[in-house]
Amino acid sequence: MGLLSVDLLIALQILPGFFSNCLFLVVYDSVVLIKQAVGLLSGCSPASGGGGERRMLTMVGLRMVWRGFLLDALKRVKLGGDAPDAEVVRVSGGPEEETPGGGRAYCRLLDLATPGRPLVVNFGSAT
Repeated sequence: MGLLSVDLLIALQILPGFFSNCLFLVVYDSVVLIKQAVGLLSGCSPASGGGGERRMLTMVGLRMVWRGFLLDALKRVKLGGDAPDAEVVRVSGGPEEETPGGGRAYCRLLDLATPGRPLVVNFGSAT
């Protein structure tokens, strides 16, 4: 299969979700416009009527929704599939280990696994 056919298959996979999100954006924008129209007709000032809602159905918004669906479709990791063996920086008990050249020491994630013992990875934050 050529590159074009793969791109076409990916686009066809994400189109239904993309269009359903666009429908949501149309409904959201319609509600915002109706609220603004009711506020103007009732004589409320924009500051007190909460008319500061931004519209969602814009080219930038559509591009971001499309990009999100595309990134999700191109993920290498799939539910139920094998975990990736990513490259990580090796950290000992103290400061980062350094190679003789002064750079960081890298290894593969599964290099840290021990047979018969589960590998636990904590994706916490240090901030």
